[in-house]
Amino acid sequence: MTIRRGRFISFEGVDGAGKSTHIQRVKEAIESRGHRCEVTREPGGTALSEKIRELVLHDDMQTRTELLLMYAARVEHVETRIKPALNAGIWILTDRFEDSSFAYQGQGNNPGWPECEALSQWALNGFCPDLTFLFDLPVSVSMQRVTARQGQTDRFEVRPQAYIELVRQGFLRRADEHPGRVKVLDAQQAEDAVGKQVLEIFLEFMKFNDGLDAIGEG
Repeated sequence: MTIRRGRFISFEGVDGAGKSTHIQRVKEAIESRGHRCEVTREPGGTALSEKIRELVLHDDMQTRTELLLMYAARVEHVETRIKPALNAGIWILTDRFEDSSFAYQGQGNNPGWPECEALSQWALNGFCPDLTFLFDLPVSVSMQRVTARQGQTDRFEVRPQAYIELVRQGFLRRADEHPGRVKVLDAQQAEDAVGKQVLEIFLEFMKFNDGLDAIGEG
């Protein structure tokens, strides 16, 4: 029996952009077509990476430390969960991936963009999502939505508006650099309107990707 490689889709954007709702939409669309699908997140996704997540989100640290921990969690995530799942024919949806490191640590902080590029090449060697949805949102709206949430906030969510502006610019820079992979959506629109666009992009992606890349025979 031929096994078809799964596909890897990431969901990116500043906080409050509504990623979780649209991840579920895409998951349902994938499963309705007979594919297995798992949802994960970054930082996190494995037992070790979830421990790193707690450190990164809640402990103060140097920005270089922050970036290195993000990639440590990511390597563990990719090598022990994402790649094995894809090779088994499972589709993976992740709430954040490497574009977030470029936006938050590369654009929003030192060390900077070139350091992120060098670390990415060493740690991932070109591995990236097959498709990325970037939910773009004005920073003022993002901050309003985060403030309205219930529950504990992390140290990224309480950073000043100027920092979040840089993060947004970082995401858009990644979209400019990778236009074939990164699809930008206006997350200010009504949720259903955004969801419709997400599904349209997904269906177009399926036309060119569903059923490709046989990776083995049983």
